[in-house]
Amino acid sequence: MTKDIKRFTALGAIATVLLGSLGHFIYEWSGNNFVAGLLFATNESVWEHVKLALFPMLLIFLFGAFNLKGANNFAAAAFCAMMTVIIVIPLAFYSYTHTAGRSILAVDILIFILSIVLGYGVAYRLFGARRNTFVNVVCFIGIVAIAACFFTFTYNPPDLFLFKDPTLA
Repeated sequence: MTKDIKRFTALGAIATVLLGSLGHFIYEWSGNNFVAGLLFATNESVWEHVKLALFPMLLIFLFGAFNLKGANNFAAAAFCAMMTVIIVIPLAFYSYTHTAGRSILAVDILIFILSIVLGYGVAYRLFGARRNTFVNVVCFIGIVAIAACFFTFTYNPPDLFLFKDPTLA
């Protein structure tokens, strides 16, 4: 089982990076389709770039939940992996751009990849933990709340820096 979990997390990280990278263009390619905007980045804000990792990650965890038998804590692993991305991307981006005074595409890409790898690393550790039904139920509710926030804030963002498109400034 450990071998299957290692394979799932490694391939999941790679697939999330690839799908997230492709997702950067899908909203525009769709002709700014409303539904595509719920799942893919609609602008260049940090919030929308976090979404590029989250929904592919969620899709991969759903796939794993039905295909990886015997792994513990799928909801907790998915939730904590998603929260890792939600925290690491903005924290790393705003830290380095504050210091550098500007955004650097190569660093942005590196942050995206590293946040995903860290998220799957966290998930890997949780898969090996003792099954906890209560924690998994709470984490499942957390995943639904995360999705609801991303769906809502895509078209109704709060007036905060995290949601600002820097190309419109």
